[in-house]
Amino acid sequence: MIQVKELKKSYPVGKKKLEVLKGVDLEIEKGDMIAIMGRSGSGKSTLLNILAGLDLADSGTYRYEQDQISDLNLDELADFRRKKIGFILQNYALIDSKNVFENVALPLRYSKESDDEIKEKVKKILSSLDIEELKEQAVDQLSGGQAQRVAIARALIQSPELILADEPTGSLDEETEKEILALFKDLNQQGKTIILVTHNPQVAEICDQTVYIRDGRCLFTR
Repeated sequence: MIQVKELKKSYPVGKKKLEVLKGVDLEIEKGDMIAIMGRSGSGKSTLLNILAGLDLADSGTYRYEQDQISDLNLDELADFRRKKIGFILQNYALIDSKNVFENVALPLRYSKESDDEIKEKVKKILSSLDIEELKEQAVDQLSGGQAQRVAIARALIQSPELILADEPTGSLDEETEKEILALFKDLNQQGKTIILVTHNPQVAEICDQTVYIRDGRCLFTR
């Protein structure tokens, strides 16, 4: 499903360049559930952003199924993100001025679907995550677990093939973390391919494989 070869990425720091990724090689099969671990600053989030089409590598190749993502222009990247990727952040990235329904519906507003179709899709995804009763709730009144479920609902609303999550349980208590991890596991068993960036060994434990980033390169640990 995903094939990355010799991926390199650096950022300017003053007059110098900070090399973050120094030649990453990675292959992920459809239906895999992968944890990416490493020290802070090791390049975990940078790699995730490139896989999501939010950032571009300096060199190397990134192939998603039959598409050479590293060759796409900005419009094509946006189309790729919209159709293929569900992205989940640690801080949820919900819009405080919109309620739960509108946050989840937001990706669909850029499509040509009718209001009735949008309502039906949002109702279905909220129901599947046991948060349908929150649809009119202001997002700044949600608990951490509720907010993360809303973020997951938004990521799933267009039925993406690949779910990318950056520290998705980092700000949750232990009990809520267990609930969210069980949800990710269930999504994986439904056929979703999932990549989780994490510092937490307990998160990695539920995954099929752990990839450790060290010195800007990937090491498979199991």
